[in-house]
Amino acid sequence: MASTTDTLLRYSPRSPDSTPCYTIIQHHLATFLADRAAEGRPLPKYVIDEFEAFLRCGIHAHGFLRVRCASCGEEMIVAFACRKRGFCPSCAAKRKAATAAHLVDNVLPLVPYRQFVVSFPIPLRYWIHTNKRLFARVHDIVIKEIHQHYCETAVGQGIPDPAPGTISFTQRWGSAANLNPHLHILSIDGVYQRWEGKPRFRNLPDITDANVAGILESISRRVVVYLRRKGYLDQDGEVVENPDADAMFKEHDSIAQATACSIAGKIAFGPNAGKCVTRIGSGFGYGEEVPLVKGRLCASMNGFSLHAATKTNTHARDRLTGLIEYIARGPLSNERLEVTPDGNVKLRLKSKWSDGTTHLRFTPSEFLEKLAALIPPPRAHLVRWAGVFAPNSSYRKDITLKPHIKKGFQFIEDGSDPKLVKNHSWSKMLARVFKVDVTKCVNCGGEMAIVAAVTERRAITRYLEHVGIAAHAPPRGPPRTGDESRQGEFDFVVSSHPSTTAAI
Repeated sequence: MASTTDTLLRYSPRSPDSTPCYTIIQHHLATFLADRAAEGRPLPKYVIDEFEAFLRCGIHAHGFLRVRCASCGEEMIVAFACRKRGFCPSCAAKRKAATAAHLVDNVLPLVPYRQFVVSFPIPLRYWIHTNKRLFARVHDIVIKEIHQHYCETAVGQGIPDPAPGTISFTQRWGSAANLNPHLHILSIDGVYQRWEGKPRFRNLPDITDANVAGILESISRRVVVYLRRKGYLDQDGEVVENPDADAMFKEHDSIAQATACSIAGKIAFGPNAGKCVTRIGSGFGYGEEVPLVKGRLCASMNGFSLHAATKTNTHARDRLTGLIEYIARGPLSNERLEVTPDGNVKLRLKSKWSDGTTHLRFTPSEFLEKLAALIPPPRAHLVRWAGVFAPNSSYRKDITLKPHIKKGFQFIEDGSDPKLVKNHSWSKMLARVFKVDVTKCVNCGGEMAIVAAVTERRAITRYLEHVGIAAHAPPRGPPRTGDESRQGEFDFVVSSHPSTTAAI
């Protein structure tokens, strides 16, 4: 039987200060914030807090846990994470793995699942991002239409009182670091019903292209009717007034402007304000959206689109895990970022656009502007449960695999301190995903125990100097004025065609 040291790898602390994203924010954040303040348009506190937390994430000089083997005395340290919901690649990867592990191991019953992806017209993207009540209403319409399809199909099969179920994830970005709020909905591909007091899963006929078109038509019609009733649209579907927005966006013109330009593919601040994001590639021309190629179980109507071709069968739990990790992924990857020799930022797209674009180029200030727009506003829900998974559903405790396991991924049930439970959760994610378990000693296989959380400045410095690790955080770049990098000529073909601005 293989030993722990044979199957697990040695934990190696990451170096966030060597990544492109950290380098850009480290050297240019102060300038970006100073420029916005000088314009009289300071950024809201939640955006600044997100950037500041990112610059502390994974840096030992800001605090760490000491972990020691009870058998051989081997000791290591683990830096604290920011645990924010915005753009941090490391914390987003942890959250992705933790979400998939929790849902597959503790929540989702052994039934087939289908993913529905719903995107919205460009003006509506701005409205739902800046108005939580409007987004909640639009979300309810989408979920009710999907549930209604399953219920009507079940009744047509002679199944009384059917109960569908969905878990929806709000993704707020596109691959171009643009703001694009849309929904990824994980639905049980069938319904539950009560049979002699117990829940029983019932399979239904596969969804068809006609079903997808019908669901999308109902979503589009109901959302448009609601927008007309609220005065956002006239009877012809044209925008007639600026929509109501949450107080955060009314009080901070900077984030409202960054949001609108991010959705429209434009720059909000600096010398390139109002211009299109620079495209790099073999093509030419500019369009606000990549044309949607219709395919199997995919439909588009009035700016809405619905894709429902991805499904997993009952026992394909590995594929289900991969699907949830895709749904719960973060907006940014350091592998797609590059700081060019001239100091600009080059972002590689996940796939080539229809006009030949392969990369986008930003000045550092423009890139920080895009990150600011991607940060979720406070108290904005990113995951919502409905149907049999809803918190008040009578089915929930009967169908979930381990109903006693609560949100927070608490793997320990021995009454340990909650903070230690969460750290243990983090270690389990490392072991599951990367085959690295910080709770096992790589020398003797013994149990690693948390000795202390080191947060006091003098204690941090003394310990790090003793073990030969940098005791001070990477230096920040000072605010600079008058040196905003303008987008100039590049070695690739760059689009210069005018943009078509979305009505917002």
